[in-house]
Amino acid sequence: MKNMIFNGFTLNYHESINIYVNDEMKRVIFISKDNDEIHGILELDEVNKVKIHPRWNVNFSIENTEVTIGVNYENE
Repeated sequence: MKNMIFNGFTLNYHESINIYVNDEMKRVIFISKDNDEIHGILELDEVNKVKIHPRWNVNFSIENTEVTIGVNYENE
């Protein structure tokens, strides 16, 4: 797993996922390793309430301020 800190949240994500961060909009976009498919978006509102927009091929698990993003496909 790769990881990063984003606005007080620890994000742990699968090695096959690339990320793009928009600090102004408080969003992290999770993209396939070939940068051709958005897997999901995690965004925070003004009070750091988490909003997630997942696709079928990823899963998000949240515990306190730790978010784990896994994949639902075999070859990765």
